[in-house]
This record gives sequence, C-alpha cells and structure tokens, in this order.
Amino acid sequence: MILDVRHLRKEVFMRYILNSAVITSPGVYIYRLIDVEEAKRWLEEGGWESTLGYEETAKALEYLTGMTIPVNRKLVKMEAGDEALVFRLTVRLDDPALKGKVGKEFVLKNCEIGILSREA
Repeated sequence: MILDVRHLRKEVFMRYILNSAVITSPGVYIYRLIDVEEAKRWLEEGGWESTLGYEETAKALEYLTGMTIPVNRKLVKMEAGDEALVFRLTVRLDDPALKGKVGKEFVLKNCEIGILSREA
C-alpha cells in the first residue's frame, strides 16, 4: 500500500545539504535519487545551508557541481516543508578511523545524490 501524502506538503522552508538521508525528527519523508544535473539546479536555486562535516565530501560535491560547498558540522532537525540535497557514501568504511581521511576520489566512486523532503 502506498500512502499519498502530497496534500500534507507545505511550501519549502529550509533547505540543507546532508551527508546522509537521516530521519532527523518524527514525520513523513520522501527520498528520491537524482542526477548531477538536477543537483546543480537545486544548488543554483540557493537558500541552502551545508551541514557536510568532512572536507573531502564537500570537495567531491564541489567537483561534481562546480559550486562552493562549505564544511559545517551542524545538527539539523527537519520540519514539515524542509528539504535536503543528500550527498552520501554508498559504502561503509571498514575502519572508523578513516572517517574524514578517504579523499575526494574515494567519495566520487562511492556516492549517490538524492533529495530528502519532509512532507508532514
């Protein structure tokens, strides 16, 4: 059964860049994968705040999109109407000590881009 929540959606209030499609607070979310061109358009609309905590992640997204992405280790609590561009690794690092040390090339080979929207 598919739940139709489109009628619950409010206008977009906050826009974030996240490194994971996390559920930051209770609610109804939609996550969909996008390509680099759609990510560029999303970023070009402006009004977003980066919460990417590692420089190599920000640099990899900069490389793909041509836009400056600041590093910012901030906790986000999404509210209904908020959305985020998610730029995340698709592999788990075997050694947690490698976090923040894997390099841009590794990130580019092992990433996906999506949009996470909190609908309600």
